[in-house]
Amino acid sequence: MCIRDRHFIVWMRTAGLPDFRKLWGKINDTLPAGTYKLKITNLYNTTAFKGKKLFVLSTTGPFGGINRFLEYSYYIVGGICLLIAIAFFVRNRMTGGKFGDIQAKTE
Repeated sequence: MCIRDRHFIVWMRTAGLPDFRKLWGKINDTLPAGTYKLKITNLYNTTAFKGKKLFVLSTTGPFGGINRFLEYSYYIVGGICLLIAIAFFVRNRMTGGKFGDIQAKTE
């Protein structure tokens, strides 16, 4: 079984949270101001589990869309890693040995 429809493949990916958005497509050009019409064919009924479907036009940043949690998490974890690296560097300079050198610690 070889499925090649990108939209279907993205839709079938498991979402990590109960409220989620799945990218259907991407517009690489600038949209001029105006009124647009969209025709949607409902091929999957969501009323059985009280689900709903929405159409959202959104912009994205370098770390994703509207959810800034991932972006801030990257900054925080990166900052913590930098502080740990600086602490190891300072400790190495103060003790005067190579990292992992057991003889320098026992003397």
